[in-house]
Amino acid sequence: MRGGALALGGHVAVQGMRMGGQIVLTRLIPQEAFGLMAIVYTFRGAIDLFSDIGVGPSIIQNERGDDPRFLDTAFTIQFGRGVGLWLFTCACALPMAAFYGHRELTVLIPVASVSAVIAGSRSTKAYLAERHLDLGRLTLIEMLAQVGALAVMVAYALWSPSVWALVWGGLMGAIVDVGLGHALMRGYSGKFGIEKAALRALAHFGKWVFLSTVLTFAVNEADRLVFGKMVSLAELGVYNVALTIASIPVAAMHSLAQKVIFPLFSRVQQGEQLAKVFGQARRLHLVLSGWALSGFIGGGPAAIGLIYDDRYSNGGWMLQLLAVGAWLATPEATNSSASLAAGQPRWVAAGNFAKLLGMLTLIPLGYYWKGFPGALIAYSASEVFRYAASTAGVYRRGLRTVRQDLGFTLVVIAASSCSLFALRQAQERGAHAVLEAVIVFVVTTLIWLPWLWPYLKDAFGRLERRFAR
Repeated sequence: MRGGALALGGHVAVQGMRMGGQIVLTRLIPQEAFGLMAIVYTFRGAIDLFSDIGVGPSIIQNERGDDPRFLDTAFTIQFGRGVGLWLFTCACALPMAAFYGHRELTVLIPVASVSAVIAGSRSTKAYLAERHLDLGRLTLIEMLAQVGALAVMVAYALWSPSVWALVWGGLMGAIVDVGLGHALMRGYSGKFGIEKAALRALAHFGKWVFLSTVLTFAVNEADRLVFGKMVSLAELGVYNVALTIASIPVAAMHSLAQKVIFPLFSRVQQGEQLAKVFGQARRLHLVLSGWALSGFIGGGPAAIGLIYDDRYSNGGWMLQLLAVGAWLATPEATNSSASLAAGQPRWVAAGNFAKLLGMLTLIPLGYYWKGFPGALIAYSASEVFRYAASTAGVYRRGLRTVRQDLGFTLVVIAASSCSLFALRQAQERGAHAVLEAVIVFVVTTLIWLPWLWPYLKDAFGRLERRFAR
C-alpha cells in the first residue's frame, strides 16, 4: 500500500507538471514543432526502451538481484547497449529525414538520441529500490527530473520558440534523473565488469525481454510513424496532444504495475497465495484504470476544451478513441507482470507480436473505410489481439481473468455512456468548459463509487489510525 501510494502520488505530480508545462509550451511553440517532435519522440522512446533490454526486470526478478557481481554485469550490458543504439540511430537519421521530407530530422534525431547513452548509465541502485519497494527517493528523483526538463523547455522557448526547446529539455530531464540516481540512492551502484554465470542468466531472461521491447516499440510508438504519413504536421501535433492526455492514466497504472505489482508477484510464485494476490492487485488496477478512462471515453472533448484552445478541438474525438484502446490494454499490464515475475517474458513478447499482427491487419482496412478516424479506431481495436495472448499466458498458470475483465468492461461502457450523455446535455445548454469537465467527473465517479468506496474507506481508516497515534 505504501509503495503503491508513492508510485501513484509521484506519477500524478510528474504528470501534473508535464501537463502544465505542455499548456505553456503550446502557447510558445508552433504546432508544427510538436508534430515534428512526435516523430523524434518515437525514436527517443524506442531508445529508452532498447537501452534496458530487461536489465531492470532481471534485477528485480532474479534471486541474485542483490549480488554485486550480477549487478556489475547488468550495468555493463546496459551501458554498451545504450552506446550501440545511439550509433544506430545516428545512421538512421538521414534516411528518416528523406522519408518524411523534413531535413531538420537529420540533426534532431542524433541529438535527441543521446538519451540512449544517458539511460544506459542509470545506476543499479534505482532497480534495487524497486526490487525492495523502497520508492521514496526514487519518486523524488523523478519529480526533480521533470522540474529540470520543464525549466529548460520553457526558458529555451522564451528565448527561441522552436522545436529545440523540447529536445534540450528532454535531455536535461534524463541527465537529472540518472545523475541524482547515482548521487542520492542507497545501495550498490554497478561498475564495469562481467561474470559468466550472471551473463548467462541475463541473456536467458533478456532475449525474450529484448524481443518484447522491439515489439513494444513497434506497437506503442509506430502510430506516430504511420499516422505521420496520413496527416499534416499540424494534425499530427493535435494527435500527439490527445495521446499525451490519454497516456496519463495509462502511464500511472503502468508505473503501479512495474514498480509495485511486478515486485509483489515476484515474491509469490505459485499456489493459492498467488491466485489471491493476483486477483486482489489486479482488481485495484482495473478499478482505478476504468474510473479514469471512463471519464476520457465519455468526456474527451471536455478534457481538451478545458486545457487547450480551439486549434486543438479535434483532439477531443481522438482522445475518446485512444482511451478506448487504453482500456482494452489495461488487463494486459497485470497479466504481463505475472508472466515476467514467473520468468516467462516470452508471453509478453507474444502479446506484443499479436498486437502488431492486429495493427498490420486492421489499420489498412480502417483507413480504407474511414480515412484517419478509421485508422485510429483500428489502432485501438488491435489491443484485443494483445489481450488474447496475455490472457493465454496467465491461464496456463491457473489464473482466470476473463470474467473479471468482462465485468469491469460493462462498468466502463455504462460510465462512459452516461458521462457522454451528460456532456452533450451540458454542451447544448452552452455550459462553460470547466462546468463540462466537472459534470463528466461527477457522473463518472458516481457510477464507479461502489467499486472505489472499499479502497477509499480503507485509506481513510489508515489515516484515522495514524493520526490517532
